Amino acid sequence: MQSSELQRLLEKYIDNSITAEEFRQLWTSLGEGRYDSDWHDLTERVLNDKRLHDLSDQEQITQRLAQIRARIDNDPAAAGQADPPRKQTPVILISRVTRYAAAAIILLAFGALLITRNTKPSVVAVTPKPPNKIKPGTQKAMLTLADGTVVALDSTANGKIAQQGATQVVKLASGQIRYQAANTTTEQDKVAYNVMSTPMGGQYQLTLPDGSNVWLNAGSSITYPTAFPGNKREVKITGEVYFEVAKDKNKTFRVTTGDQEIEVLGTHFNINAYADEDHIKTSLLQGAVKVNKVLLQPGQAFTHGKVEPTNVDQDIAWKNGVFNFNNQTLAQVMRQLARWYDLEIVYPQGIPKKEYGGEIGRNLTLDQVLKGLENSGIHFQLNGRRLIVKS
Repeated sequence: MQSSELQRLLEKYIDNSITAEEFRQLWTSLGEGRYDSDWHDLTERVLNDKRLHDLSDQEQITQRLAQIRARIDNDPAAAGQADPPRKQTPVILISRVTRYAAAAIILLAFGALLITRNTKPSVVAVTPKPPNKIKPGTQKAMLTLADGTVVALDSTANGKIAQQGATQVVKLASGQIRYQAANTTTEQDKVAYNVMSTPMGGQYQLTLPDGSNVWLNAGSSITYPTAFPGNKREVKITGEVYFEVAKDKNKTFRVTTGDQEIEVLGTHFNINAYADEDHIKTSLLQGAVKVNKVLLQPGQAFTHGKVEPTNVDQDIAWKNGVFNFNNQTLAQVMRQLARWYDLEIVYPQGIPKKEYGGEIGRNLTLDQVLKGLENSGIHFQLNGRRLIVKS
């Protein structure tokens, strides 16, 4: 594939016009590794394409490029089975209280569409208002090394960040952090611990020393060793973290958070352990895990001290670039927005009793998201980063 054709496919990926076949071509070409040396030039040309700037700003374009690069770096062998990315801009937001009375559907500036469950969508043209200055979260995190050094990952150059014993900490072109061991670590070697933490309005991806991939949602952290000697792999988390654990039958993988201990040999699962939620929820997508010695099967979650069925697509929507508000109360929705847009939420009249359904892209500005929510009869006033919610 010519470099110009690759650029065209990258741009179609960013503006969500890429087809399934084109996406497989893009994935396959990048997965072969032939364009690694040209990646910087390719991304520069994409960033300078004025056509794309009508759709998004450079920060959002950079985030989309990092997403595709991260997918290739994580799983180049899966090129043939790759599916195109989900659309990022559609909005499907309506209060369940008013859904049957809703008579009109509003088309927002970026094609964001508000629809009811039981009516066919009609479109009303509106004049776009100036966008709210509060943009969505980005790829950013802090890495605290074993010696206490703190590295701001979003502003650190690609390449080697630090040497910790026999292990190098490397930042890839995608922005992802990876640990590369120079030689085998033994139990006698001193174990050093690192902490990766994301602020409100940030998320990040990490590859642990054993090859396990980890995604951190906003306001989250993970504490882990720079190598896993012996027969244990143990980490601690706060906030929300998604794991794709590398299989190793000789080394059990354990995650500790709050009152839960998750044990696994190799699987995909999500843990929501935010302090402002009323419970910790561990959801299983693939494989099998034990939570407090209770076995989970795919499609199940351990929460409230018991096993329950769960909607795993909703549980990991954040990792896939969307908010999923199905069966979510206004308070639950606001907590998600507070983390992603770094907000303080205030309810001067108490918390209105509303329940929502649908999805909305996490790449939209706060103003666009609030427009969708206001259709349910909720009103918002933004003072700096304080969001006042009224019914």
